[in-house]
Amino acid sequence: MTSFVNINYNTTHPGVARAERAIEAGQSLVQRLQQESTYAVVLVLFGALSLIASIYDIVENTEQGQELGAWVVLWAAALMPMWGIAKYAAKGVRAWIQADREDRMWSQAMSDHRMVADLQYAIGRDN
Repeated sequence: MTSFVNINYNTTHPGVARAERAIEAGQSLVQRLQQESTYAVVLVLFGALSLIASIYDIVENTEQGQELGAWVVLWAAALMPMWGIAKYAAKGVRAWIQADREDRMWSQAMSDHRMVADLQYAIGRDN
């Protein structure tokens, strides 16, 4: 009696796939860093750092009575840009996670022959 065995082998190594995803993520990060909005955030960050440095210099050169007010201004000037940059970074991370999920979904869909057949059937039905 003859029997056939159909074994599905992976055509890519999981480590190579992870490395390729890491390289693509690095390339997309470089592309996003080259956009104008990122330059604006870096410019605001350097402006905030120079403001913090000048306020710290004022704190060091004031007498005891004005030191508390200067520290309050220093911490306000330090925390506000950090809060803004954290919001910007969180938005970027959420967008990156969403894009990664969509990319994984499509790669899984295109590697599953049943899903490809369903997509081809749906495309043929629309014509």
